[in-house]
Amino acid sequence: MMSEDQQVSGRQIAAARVLLGMEQATLAASSQVPVEAVMEIEDLRQGGHEHLRAVISFLQSSGISFIDDNKTSAAGGPGVRLLKSPDEFDTDQSQTVQYPEHLAPDAPTGAGG
Repeated sequence: MMSEDQQVSGRQIAAARVLLGMEQATLAASSQVPVEAVMEIEDLRQGGHEHLRAVISFLQSSGISFIDDNKTSAAGGPGVRLLKSPDEFDTDQSQTVQYPEHLAPDAPTGAGG
């Protein structure tokens, strides 16, 4: 969820839309805002706050994470990330083996590791 002090730019909105493979009209319909509002937001004219909130909310519910400028990315700069759902990971649990001898603690207390 977006924090109150986080500023999401029109470029981040456009990048998020592209990551999801959507056209502006599809994003508008999915967010229940006019397509003109999406165009204004992406063109950096920032549409009305209600439209902006609706678009951001939809994008986040679709797996988009907005990255603050120099806050959540070591490389710095604002961005977007498409989060994977647990069923998208390529780990085959049937191939995971855990050996009991490796599960028991074998270091002294406080050793870290």
